[in-house]
Amino acid sequence: MAVSVKITGINQTFKDLDSELIKFVNTAQRANAFQAVSALQITTPVDTGRARGSWHLSQIENNLRDAGNGGPAVSLLGPIPDSKVEALYITNGTPYIEDLNAGTSLQAPPRFIEKTLSKYFRVSGNSIKVIKN
Repeated sequence: MAVSVKITGINQTFKDLDSELIKFVNTAQRANAFQAVSALQITTPVDTGRARGSWHLSQIENNLRDAGNGGPAVSLLGPIPDSKVEALYITNGTPYIEDLNAGTSLQAPPRFIEKTLSKYFRVSGNSIKVIKN
């Protein structure tokens, strides 16, 4: 005796599950990114506080902010997307952040940016991109 079962609505169920999963991934990624920015702020050497205050989380690549040019870098990301995994960028627009990361300050070890990021993200290759203004 053969049995036949027809399942209706399965495509919509899979679409809903995809949206849920993507939103979950984006939520977790944002949580890690905010923690990473916080950790970078704490580990950034301080003289005037300019470099520490210039860390910025954005959905826009090369969105550099410099706290020396008028206030702290505030991250406004908007709603968490559920249609695609979003790319997030952690930036610092201070002109001397590369020097600090190279170890010019006794307050932080060389490559403190990479060391901090590796605690929150799987880093492969070069995680730092130098952008010349």
